Formats: sequence, structure tokens, C-alpha cells
Amino acid sequence: MNPNEMNEKFDDLTAQVDEMNQRLEDAREERGELLRQRFDLKEQRRYFRAQLREAKAEGNTERVEKIESRLDELAEQLEKLDEQIDSLENAIDETSDHMDDIMDQVDDLESTLDETSEPGEETEAETAAEGNDKITAAMEKLNSLLTKGFKKMADTIENIDFEKMGENVQSAANKAYRTVGGVASDAARNLDNAWNEAKESREQPGGIGDYRISGSSTIDGGCYNRITASGSCKVSSDLVCRELRVSGSFRALGGVDCNGPVRTTGALHCAGDLLAGSLSSSGSTKVQGNLESGPLTSTGGLNVGGNLKATALRSSGGLHVDGDVEADSFTSTGGLNVGGMVNADTVSIQTSVGQSTVGSIGGSAVRVYQTATGGLLNSLGAATGILTCDSIEGDDVDLTAVKAHVVRGATVVIRGGCEIDQVEYTDACTVEGDAKVGNCVKV
Repeated sequence: MNPNEMNEKFDDLTAQVDEMNQRLEDAREERGELLRQRFDLKEQRRYFRAQLREAKAEGNTERVEKIESRLDELAEQLEKLDEQIDSLENAIDETSDHMDDIMDQVDDLESTLDETSEPGEETEAETAAEGNDKITAAMEKLNSLLTKGFKKMADTIENIDFEKMGENVQSAANKAYRTVGGVASDAARNLDNAWNEAKESREQPGGIGDYRISGSSTIDGGCYNRITASGSCKVSSDLVCRELRVSGSFRALGGVDCNGPVRTTGALHCAGDLLAGSLSSSGSTKVQGNLESGPLTSTGGLNVGGNLKATALRSSGGLHVDGDVEADSFTSTGGLNVGGMVNADTVSIQTSVGQSTVGSIGGSAVRVYQTATGGLLNSLGAATGILTCDSIEGDDVDLTAVKAHVVRGATVVIRGGCEIDQVEYTDACTVEGDAKVGNCVKV
């Protein structure tokens, strides 16, 4: 193998490595899309479960059968989607490990090329022959690794019909629309549209790299890489970035679209919508529009003027949302004020001193409780934290110190400090201590 052939071969293999890296990145994006589709299906399932409880309470047998049929279809969709996600995640993990092996081989090959360019004490012909053998062996091993890696990724991705999965999810959403009004399908379309618009914005040219603010500054909106603000910063229009860190004061006069982490220990004010890959706030964060994030942790004050959507949401400071809250899991141990509905698979709320309010709560498992100190003060008749809510619906509901008009669930436990006008249950209902329940009905 002469030097020109060797360089051509090396360039070709390097191009294949780049292509494989791109396929791996595409697979990660597809995994994210499948996870969002699963989130939408779970939203539909929660909505249908609430409708099913109402239909049973009304004694509407025909409607019960239709909704149960839709729930069965959604269960099948979720099962298939989970299998696809597991398969894709395994392939991504295995391919990532494989890529590490390939890059090690590329490094070894580069070392071999360097060694053959410095003959040392051996004759030039001997060195060339030995180097050629080493390079040929390294090329063959690298070729083998690449072939296996491409085959694994290709087999996995080709077996996942993403277009068909999208059609199935949309079909389920359309059936939901025809059955009970289309709330879930509209939410799914809005989420897809928001994501696609954000993705298109991030792909537009004009990024100008990192920006650090340590004093007082006003910057134009546009595309940035990483923004770090430890002083006072104002952004004049919509902002797109990959990472945002705030330890001072940051005020955006438009929306903020960050596909990576947003971390704030200072004051963050967004006049429009905030879209974040993840959000960690231990300072003061105010969003006048909607807030959509991956994992969200707030230990300070978080105020949202529109709706809030997140995967896992944990709040131990003050949380105020004018609209609805949607999440896979919702945990609150501080002040809580939500004008609309809290909708999550698991809802856990620890009441703090003072009064917390939520329009309504829906989920598979709903728990509202007090700390040991709060329970002791309550038993002594002292003023402690209480949650006021119009309605609470779930499969398993466990409530302490809650005032509500109606509570619906399969298994319901009403503990001390509760004042409930009506409880509707399908399996069991327990009322403890000084709890007050106006009417308890098995449906």
C-alpha cells in the first residue's frame, strides 16, 4: 500500500466514522421524538380515565364501552412504543460503545502512520514493509469494526418504522378527538408544532458563539452558543441558545429557546415563552408566557403566566402558575398556587405554612400530606398549611389537610384536616381522624 493509497483509505474510513456519528445523532433525535409521543399517549390515557370515571358515575354503559375500547387501544400503542424505545436505547448504547472502540483504532492507526514516517535505525525498505503490514492489519480491523457498527445501527433503525409510529399516534389522537372532544390530540399537535419551530430556529445560520456578561449590558436577540450572565443583562428580542447560566439579573424582552440546560441562581425574567432542555432554578424565575422543559427543579421562586409542561417537576420553593401544569411526575414541598389543572402520572404535594391552591388535580397516584410538625400543629388546633382544590381525580388518592368540592378515585384515603364535599370511589374509601366528608358514594 503506497502512501497515496494509504491516505485515501484513511480519509475514506474517517468519512465513514463521521457518517456513523451522524447516524448515531439521528437515532438520539428519533429517541427523543418517541419519548414525546409516549408522553402524548399518556396524556390521552389520563384524560380517558377521568372520562371513564364520569361515565360510570352517570351509568352510561354505551359511553363506558367506547372509552374502555379506546383505553385498550392506547395500552397497545404504549406497549409497542415502549418496545421501540427500549430497542432503540439498547442500540444507541451498544453503538456508542462500538464507536469508542473504532476511535481507539483510529488513534492506533494514526500512531502507526507516525511511526512509519520515522525509520530510525532500520533500513528504509524494512521499515516500509513492516509499516505496510501494520497499516494493512489496522485498516482491516477498523473496516471490520465499522462494518459491524453500521450493520447494528442500520438493522435497529430500519426495523423501527418511525413514520408508521407517527401515523399510529396520530390515529389514536384522532380517535380521542372523535370520542370526547379532542383535548389530547390538540395538545399533541401543539407540542409537535412548538418543537418543530424551535428545531428550525436552532438550525438557522448566524450563531456567534459564547457570550459572557459580568457588568451591565444589552445584547441583541438571535442565535448564540452559551450565554453566562453574572451581571445585569437585557436581551432586546427573541433569543436562541444552547445553554444559559444566570447568577446575576437576566431580562429577555422576547422568548427564549434553549435546547440545552438553563441554570439560574439569580433573577431570570422572560417576557415571552421559555423552552428549555432542562431548568434548574434556585433564584427567582418569571416567565410571562408558557414554560416547557425537560427535567425541572426549582428551589427558589418560579412564576409562570401561561402553562407549564415538564417531564419530572420538583418544586421546593414557591410555585405560581396561572394556567395548567403537565408533567410525568409532579412533586411540590413549598408554596403552591396553580390556576388551572395539575396533570401528572404521580402527584406528591407537601403543604407548607399558609394556604396553597390548585384548580384541579388529575393523575394515577395523588398524595397530599403534611410534615410531622404540621401534623402536630394541626392536632393542637394551630393554623397550618392546607390545600384548596375544586376537584381531585386519580386511581390511588391519599389526602391530608385538603379542602375540595369532589374527590374521585379507585382507592381513596381521607385523613385529618380534610373537608371534602363529596367522595366518589370504585374500590375502597377510608376516612380517618377529624376528616369531614359530606357524602361518600361508591360508583
